Amino acid sequence: MNLKQLQYFQTLSETEHYRKAAERLYITEPSLNRAVRDLEKELGIQLFEKRGRNIYLNKYGRLFLPYVTRSLQELDRGISLLKAYTRPDQGTITLGFIYTMGYTMVPEMITQFRGIPENEKISFDFRQGTTASLIKELKEEKIDVVLCSAIENEPDILFYPVAEEDLVVAVPKGHALSNRGSVSLKELEPYPFISFSKNSGLYKMTHKLLEQADSHPKTICHVEEDNAMAGFVAAGYGVAIMPDFYTLKHYELERIPIADPFERRYLYLAVYKHAHVLPVVDRFRNFLLSRWARNGSL
Repeated sequence: MNLKQLQYFQTLSETEHYRKAAERLYITEPSLNRAVRDLEKELGIQLFEKRGRNIYLNKYGRLFLPYVTRSLQELDRGISLLKAYTRPDQGTITLGFIYTMGYTMVPEMITQFRGIPENEKISFDFRQGTTASLIKELKEEKIDVVLCSAIENEPDILFYPVAEEDLVVAVPKGHALSNRGSVSLKELEPYPFISFSKNSGLYKMTHKLLEQADSHPKTICHVEEDNAMAGFVAAGYGVAIMPDFYTLKHYELERIPIADPFERRYLYLAVYKHAHVLPVVDRFRNFLLSRWARNGSL
């Protein structure tokens, strides 16, 4: 049994027609017929049955086909992997990022990267999610690169700061705190508070800021995504501490600077220490670290 026999069997299974299969494989019908007969002889069982002038895959062929398909797919993946190791200027990078980075920051990064002539043939698949979900996929090597918040107790992940993100207090239009040059977090205490979910990298930071300000507003709900939070604020459901992202200005809410001193909110390039990194992925990571990264790492 050889690779060509398996490929011929798969193609004939799809067409159930010798002439069409032979044309697709660029071989003659006798060559295809001989290869299939040799395969059946080696297996000791017929895989196809004749019905008049036509053929069809019998029950033994149907049993065998999924195994052949998976084997050929795995072989194709192996070939693609080897090619990827020899061609750092081609391939696909799976990039994960938190929601707020998708408005302007990530598009700008990708545009700059692909603007370099030798990177024009590199493509991307994108995944969005919370920091926790993205880090999980990074460690499972389902994602090549992640842009997210930093989280604690992840010894296998390196976090490199690549950007800053402003935080503001968001209140509905016409709220008692509207039209203020700034607001202290203690002033949020009387109002219902909309919090990020615990899976979000911002959950711990916003609650730490409130604790430092000795502010204890009642949390009325938890949301995962920034646009959902903006929508609830605009609807008058409560107030929030959130990133001042690009499309926030289109909501019916006020963005007020925070008067309290606090550490800057950084966004990070997350790297899995034990990843099998393809050259094309390494090229993109090096680009981010050279063009975007700020001093220091966690």
